[in-house]
Amino acid sequence: TSVAAVPDATMPAVALAEPIDITIVGDSQAHSLAINLPDGIEDTFDITDRALDGCSVYDHGSVLSSRTSFSNSFASLCPNWSAYWGEGAEGADVVLVVLGAWDVFDLQQDDGTYVFGTPEWDALFTGNLNEGLDAMAPSGAQLALLEAACMRPVEAEGAGVPPLPERADDARVARVNDLLRSVADGRVDTTFVEGPDEWCADEAIATDLGYRWDGVHVYQPGANLIYETIAPTLLALGT
Repeated sequence: TSVAAVPDATMPAVALAEPIDITIVGDSQAHSLAINLPDGIEDTFDITDRALDGCSVYDHGSVLSSRTSFSNSFASLCPNWSAYWGEGAEGADVVLVVLGAWDVFDLQQDDGTYVFGTPEWDALFTGNLNEGLDAMAPSGAQLALLEAACMRPVEAEGAGVPPLPERADDARVARVNDLLRSVADGRVDTTFVEGPDEWCADEAIATDLGYRWDGVHVYQPGANLIYETIAPTLLALGT
């Protein structure tokens, strides 16, 4: 799919004595954002990738999807995720937390099932997220929660995860963002960062596989759209 609507993937020039150190933590969406860097971004932001593919803010259990043939295991991939975040925050000016892909599902945990949208689910998610933020707080970095993107998942060659219906539910994404905002509002060290409106409001971009190769994970044009949108906030936090 063409990406003619996107200008050259370059960051606008910002005069800084040295680039701002940005560490990105979170799931595979975070990883995609960290490695698909626009040309010239290194003059403004020095990006470090500390993402954990397949992880959110859980060290055990799994998601439950209406696509019942799919299963995952947080225990096998994410046993020390909060400590990993904490280590990654050392030396950073700003830590950008990128979540959403695993946060729109019912959850199976050791103590039972947590149904998305219930107070019990909300408390589990926000409590665990605060655990990760608390692990990073001693670093002194400014913490930023990126607005979760509306997703348009499709079957894609090479994808480790099939298109899961819950990811395509914008109401679920909106609920996650309400919780992210509430966590940020409750902390002096954390800021909620609004992402591009296009993921939810412009289907021509949201469904363009040149921006996100599987409707979830960005290529460079999608990453550029995000960085251009959030750069002013990151600059304000890091300077």
